[in-house]
Amino acid sequence: MADKLKIAVLGMAHDHLWSNLDDLAVLDRAALVAGADANPALRQRFVERTGCKRVYAGYQELLDADQPDAVFAFSPTNQHADIVELCARQGVPVMAEKPMAATLPQASRMLTAARRHSITLMINWPTAWSPRLRTAYRLVQEGALGRIWQMTWRGGHCGPDELGCSAEFCGFLFDPRQNGAGAFNDYSGYGASLCVLFLGCLPSSVFGMAGRLVKTHLPVDDNGILVMRYPRALCRLEMTWTEAAPHFPPHDLVLYGTEGTLVAGQELRLFPRGGKTAATVPLDTLPAGQRCAAEHFVDCVLTGAEPGFQTSPDVAYDAQQIMEAGLRSATTGAQVQLPLEDHLFC
Repeated sequence: MADKLKIAVLGMAHDHLWSNLDDLAVLDRAALVAGADANPALRQRFVERTGCKRVYAGYQELLDADQPDAVFAFSPTNQHADIVELCARQGVPVMAEKPMAATLPQASRMLTAARRHSITLMINWPTAWSPRLRTAYRLVQEGALGRIWQMTWRGGHCGPDELGCSAEFCGFLFDPRQNGAGAFNDYSGYGASLCVLFLGCLPSSVFGMAGRLVKTHLPVDDNGILVMRYPRALCRLEMTWTEAAPHFPPHDLVLYGTEGTLVAGQELRLFPRGGKTAATVPLDTLPAGQRCAAEHFVDCVLTGAEPGFQTSPDVAYDAQQIMEAGLRSATTGAQVQLPLEDHLFC
């Protein structure tokens, strides 16, 4: 391995790529060496934005020519499994942007390939780098809320098109084959992975609803709701692409416990049991190696540490099960039991 970890990009359609490359550029221990995408416009954008001129139309072509030490995967979601399998066979670690996959069988392929070939696989959820959520998680682990019995979360905005996302990004977000669904898959994984983390396991069952309520020009859903049943807790997630006032009211994560309530909004507010006023909790400083996706991925590859918090592939796989169960429920109207294992036998 060279003095710096050689990072290549496979797939450029996901708009989150560019901020992650900005974060990579300031790291001392890694460097961008090449990128690949079948779309010439994306390759040109990559060269213009990064200054890296080694670009390819094919993923295998890049791997053969540049032999990177690790890969960022920012392709359409349904390509993640192919990229991970391709890289795993060559021993190349992968960071894939959220969600893990478009379907649960694809996510299963990713997890299997990473374990079979012993590569680092990290799934980047941008909320993983939120000091509010990290501090909230620490408080829950320390027992500040007692036993969690309910969690609510909302994610979304006015929609990728109105928000100004690129044509390439919208192109796969609005394609149910490439993205698995619309707003439902774009945002439910955020909340589902947080439920897995804060409650420590999969729910026992999921009930989902989704529909095209406002944006009738889209071929996918624009809103969804997921309700998760745990033996002694309930979680409710809301997903939207149709807010007239994006992010308002604020999309605060709320955790209800037997000893208090925690609201993770612009501030982290803890309401103790029996109290009528909240204490504002100082936010933890994210430690070195865990301050952004690029830094954490590089640290994991170089040290052999497992990706943590939301970026764990096991957490992302459980979130994918919840997403898949929610979509099945939304299409059948029936509650769906977890875990989902039918894909293991076909």
